[in-house]
Amino acid sequence: MQEIAREIYAYFQANPVLYFGMAFVAGFLAHKTVARDAGSAIILSVFIGAIGLFLGQFMLFYFGLKEYLEKIAEFRLFFDFLAAYIGSFIVAAVIHFVKPM
Repeated sequence: MQEIAREIYAYFQANPVLYFGMAFVAGFLAHKTVARDAGSAIILSVFIGAIGLFLGQFMLFYFGLKEYLEKIAEFRLFFDFLAAYIGSFIVAAVIHFVKPM
């Protein structure tokens, strides 16, 4: 598992600004999906998005989907965003379950 985490870290280092923006947007959308009435907490959205992006990428790498996604490189950003949103949704749901927003 540490090897997967290192691969993900190296993958994010290739373009950190893009992945920071992706994490923010995915975290914001997931936060708004889970708690529609919640205020726009930028720091919380970035936190949810960063954890969700890492979780989503971890699942892609862990289940070996990296090889399949490399074959369709045109859609790699779309699948990265989709994985980030799903991971962020899970993180936001857990946070909302523990502490309702």
